[in-house]
Amino acid sequence: MTQDVARTARDGGSSVNIVTLSADGDDAGTADLARWLDEEDGLRGCVRREAGPMPEGALGGELEHVAVTLGSSGVATAMASVLVAWLRRRTGSVTVRLSRRDGSRLELRADSVRALDAEQLRAQVAQLAAVAWPDETERDTRSDGALDDTAER
Repeated sequence: MTQDVARTARDGGSSVNIVTLSADGDDAGTADLARWLDEEDGLRGCVRREAGPMPEGALGGELEHVAVTLGSSGVATAMASVLVAWLRRRTGSVTVRLSRRDGSRLELRADSVRALDAEQLRAQVAQLAAVAWPDETERDTRSDGALDDTAER
């Protein structure tokens, strides 16, 4: 993350959105999702792990959620693409919750994402990116006008 984006995020500027992601229903859950997000070049420096309350006698709290700093719609699309790809790889009942500071929330379940075809996947990524980065005038697109989504792992 550039210093300008970091400063804007610290100062509460409107050009940066911070979303939180948490996963449940899977042993690895949020920690595994954080690793996938870390591997995406477009998200480098934007992903931060946040621990929950520290239980008495423990040396630290467990990972509660992942905060992703979105400085552009391109970063929102990269985050959405990774999230959808990660969900498609889960087995069983896994749910991811995305929350914004303004109270907006979106919940995705692995079983509903797994069944989507290519066009539906693009639409899901677009919906997720729009929730994370609601300013439609700044949407990043490929040269053919379609949303730029990350190749699945």
